[in-house]
Amino acid sequence: MEPQGVTSRTEVLERLARGLASRASSGRVLRLAIDGPDAVGKSTFARDLDDVLHRFLPDGAEVRRFSADNHMISIQGRRSAQAADPRWLYDNFLDLKRIREIARGVPETSPSGSVVIIEGMTLQRPELADLWDVTVYMSVSAELTIERAGARYASLIDVTEEPDEIGDMERRYRERYMPAYRLYIDDVAPHERADIFVDMTDFDAPRVERWNGF
Repeated sequence: MEPQGVTSRTEVLERLARGLASRASSGRVLRLAIDGPDAVGKSTFARDLDDVLHRFLPDGAEVRRFSADNHMISIQGRRSAQAADPRWLYDNFLDLKRIREIARGVPETSPSGSVVIIEGMTLQRPELADLWDVTVYMSVSAELTIERAGARYASLIDVTEEPDEIGDMERRYRERYMPAYRLYIDDVAPHERADIFVDMTDFDAPRVERWNGF
């Protein structure tokens, strides 16, 4: 580890953007994976990085941002009897072929120096690991993951009409989603493999544990 201490979100975004722009300056398309558990803050971080990164890229270069969450199996699939098996859920919850297609894009039509950002869960798994030029792994505790996921879910439903939904969601996380994600941690050790490792316990003051040359 290379403990760097707590920094402001703006400092982290600008340092990462400069490093990406420098690496993209060779003219090829740079592919960045922002990996981590559910509700860690990947989507918001990717959107903010998109906004900052444009300032550092050469004229004509593009930032293309995608979410792997758009290519998960259906909610019915995630709640099916099969998905009660953590290994089945880990192996099947993402459309890996589609994510590979999106990450690769069409290189001959991509402007020089462009950056493709894909954020999602388990992006460093062996089926996808060869795609990435740079990987960021964002981490929080399992309990904080469930807490944040519950708050997000509560904002989408009427808890007065569906009072059991939050409890049901928490059970699904504890019995299905978190055990499946634990398989990824145990099999891949993404926090060790990633170029940049960020503790996202505090959204506004992320703690970067490893920059790896950025």
